[in-house]
Amino acid sequence: MATHERKLLVRRPECRIELCSCGVYHVGIGAITLRMTSDQASAVFEALGAAIAPSIEASEDDEPPVH
Repeated sequence: MATHERKLLVRRPECRIELCSCGVYHVGIGAITLRMTSDQASAVFEALGAAIAPSIEASEDDEPPVH
């Protein structure tokens, strides 16, 4: 049986990212851990960036958004 060892890559209050010796990323958010291949992780992070970018650009305006 193969031994899986994880290396901590990032630890923040909101999340934790580890890389397993088998090449799978473990992304922990609260009580949830997502296991993803490199391609899957890249696709998820790219999608999150695309979803969040408009709100980041809007927050850079001088005036606060109207609610």
